[in-house]
Amino acid sequence: MIKEYMLKNYLSRISYLLEQVRSILVKVLFFLNQRFNAANLFANFTSYLTDILPNVGRIFTNKTVKYFFANSILLNIQLKKYHRIVQKSPLNKVLVISDLNIGDAVNIQAAVFFLKNIGANQVDYVINKTAYALIKHNPNISNAFPIFERANFVSTDERNYLNNTISQNNYDLILNFCPFLNRQSINGKNFINYMGLSIYVANNYFNQSAIAHVTYAIHTYLNKIFNTGLAFEKNYLYLSSYSVQEAKKMHDKIPKNHKTIFFNIDATSIYTLAPIELQLRILEQLSNLKNVSIVLSASFSQKNLQEKIYNLIKNKQHIILLNKTLPIDTYASFIDFCDCFVSSDTGGLHIASCYKFDESGNPLRNETAIFSIFGATPAVIYAYDSQKKNFLKSSQNALSKAYISNSPCKNITCINKAAKKCKNVRCFYGINYQDIVSDIKAYLGLDA
Repeated sequence: MIKEYMLKNYLSRISYLLEQVRSILVKVLFFLNQRFNAANLFANFTSYLTDILPNVGRIFTNKTVKYFFANSILLNIQLKKYHRIVQKSPLNKVLVISDLNIGDAVNIQAAVFFLKNIGANQVDYVINKTAYALIKHNPNISNAFPIFERANFVSTDERNYLNNTISQNNYDLILNFCPFLNRQSINGKNFINYMGLSIYVANNYFNQSAIAHVTYAIHTYLNKIFNTGLAFEKNYLYLSSYSVQEAKKMHDKIPKNHKTIFFNIDATSIYTLAPIELQLRILEQLSNLKNVSIVLSASFSQKNLQEKIYNLIKNKQHIILLNKTLPIDTYASFIDFCDCFVSSDTGGLHIASCYKFDESGNPLRNETAIFSIFGATPAVIYAYDSQKKNFLKSSQNALSKAYISNSPCKNITCINKAAKKCKNVRCFYGINYQDIVSDIKAYLGLDA
């Protein structure tokens, strides 16, 4: 009995020691990331590793991130730290800083909705300039500040403008969701940084025991920090009445007996852009269907992509080209008139998935089915699916379905696509275009 007790005591001490060592290593890594952007360096390194050894690289990367970053020790440190901050913070004036992309501006509205629901008086929102027309009519936002211009960089002028805004408004609390900004670069008191959410999302991703979608995660993460239990509802967009009217004029030109498919061809990264060959196979099949009109989106990130794809489609009779100059709120309103939306992982996907109102609060149609094609980025974090376990369904009153690649190298660092340097782009391995076409046809009741 004594020997058994001594052995248990010995093992307990070793376990405690290992946890202490891991805790110290975690804190060191956290410090290095703040000083040297270790996340980007690690994503760079793993790109080369997975190029050479895709399976080994994937396993090594995921195990490393899970053990040193997405662990309960670091998460609890962040939660306790920010819980103390919000306990002493009044909620009279709060600033939410979005990440830089359009999709981020749309998704991070979840933080605004949450804050208003727990009694925040004034919630201001800093966003990408391009997203302003999508955000400015949100009644939960007191002031929308369109400051950011780029998707992967915050300039000195933008940072100065942001700090001036903070100084002028004297916010009680600042929630920063932008990884290009940190406590050292932003003024103000009672600061909650993006790192805690990043750890929380990664933790959910590896645990696979809860919905890991970023919009849902923002809500549940804030529930933990503020010690509340608010139920997640939907993500919303409020669009100008003018944009809805303009979109209706466009849709009225389409034959009334046609089903309308909005096909979004563009994406910001080669790792998330569905290959042209894959897109063409889907489009060729859909364009041969009767009583269907296919709206082909303009391309902004990939130069001349719309022209290239259109020229390669054999049956152009049912293809409608969307004008590149179309305002983004009219773009969003037009999607609402369509029966389904097909896209890779990009901002348009999140716009399409939102439940939409006009600026007076009248709901739009909200019956657009979402079919998304996922390559590098973790689908459980960004995709919408009304059938898969631990996936968030879209906020539309319609089917949402994600088609996910099975590339051997895909790992959690692929979420940081701007930092990836992969030469062998295997991101869309295993996507079957026939499955996508078959599901769209079945949903819309279309016959060849």
